[in-house]
Amino acid sequence: MRLILHIGMGKTGSSSIQSALNNATEQLAAQRARYLGMWFDMIDPGFRGVANQPKFFRQSPEELREAGARFAEVVRQQAAETGTETFILSNEAISGAAGAMEPFIDVLRETMEVQAIGYVRRPESWLPSAYVQWGIRDKTDTGPVPSYGTKARTLVNWYNGLLDWAERMPELLEVRSYDAAEDVVQDFAAACGLALDSPPKRALERGDDTEIVLRALFNARFEETVLPQVFERMVLRGTRGPTDLETAVRRYLDYSETGEIVAENRALFERYNSAFGLDLVDTDAAPPPPPDPETLRRRMLDHVVELTLEQSRRISRLEQRLRKIETTLADD
Repeated sequence: MRLILHIGMGKTGSSSIQSALNNATEQLAAQRARYLGMWFDMIDPGFRGVANQPKFFRQSPEELREAGARFAEVVRQQAAETGTETFILSNEAISGAAGAMEPFIDVLRETMEVQAIGYVRRPESWLPSAYVQWGIRDKTDTGPVPSYGTKARTLVNWYNGLLDWAERMPELLEVRSYDAAEDVVQDFAAACGLALDSPPKRALERGDDTEIVLRALFNARFEETVLPQVFERMVLRGTRGPTDLETAVRRYLDYSETGEIVAENRALFERYNSAFGLDLVDTDAAPPPPPDPETLRRRMLDHVVELTLEQSRRISRLEQRLRKIETTLADD
C-alpha cells in the first residue's frame, strides 16, 4: 500500500491536477487507486476547508503522530474494503509544511510507502501568477492591496518550502518542473505510474488584465482580507463578461455584405424599377464604413460617466428613502 502526497507548490497546476483526480473515480478504481481529496477530514471533520487546515498543521508533534495513526487506520480499512493499493492526497499548502508533516509521515511510513511529489516553476512566471492569486484575487493581507514589489518579496519565500522537505525527508520527495511539463496532469500521472485524463481546460483561469485591475481596485476598498467570491458576487453576478468592442463592431456595424445582399435580391429591386421607374441599385454606391473601435470606446466612456453619475443620484435617493423606512419601523 502506498500514499502519494501531491504537495504543490501553489500556481503550478494544482487545481488542474485536483480537478482531474476528482473526475477520475472510476478510472482510478480500475487501477486500484483512490483520491482522498485535499483535506485531512478523514481524521477530523474540523480539518476540512481552507479556513480549517491551519488547525491540522498547528498540532503538536505528538498530536500529529496520533493523527498519522488514525489516518493509517482509515486507509487500511478502505484498502481492505475496496482493494485499493494507491491513495492520493493533493494540497498545495503542504509544500510549506514539512515540519508539521514530518511526525505525521513518520508514523505512516511504518506501514506504507509514502511518496511526495512537488512542482516548481521559474520565478519570472511564478511570482506574477502568485501575486495575482494571493495579492489581488484572494486578498490575503489586511489593509490596502499591496504593490507587486511588496507582495512578491514575501511570496518568494514559498520556494523555501520544497527545500525544507528536501532537508527533512529527501528520500521520499520528488520535485518536478512545471515549466518542462507540456501537460502537468499527464506529467503527474506519469510520476504516479497511473493513467489520468486531463480536464478539457485549465481548472483555475487567471482572468484577463482588465478584470485583475478591477479586482485590485475593488479589494482595496476593504481593510480586511477579501475572498475572490466577494467580487464575483457583488460585481460580476449577472454579467456575461467584458464586451469586446472590436468583435461587436465586426458583428453589428460591419456593412460590407450589403452589396452581396443586394445582388442576391436583384429581382426584387428590378420590380421597383418596373413598377415605379425607380432604379434603386447603384453599382457605385457603398455602405457606410464601420466605426473605429477606439473612437467608439472613447464615446462609450462618455456615456458610462453620465450613467454612473445619474445612477449615483438614484442610489442616494433610494438610500434616503430606506433610512426613512427604517426610522419609521424603529419608532413603531
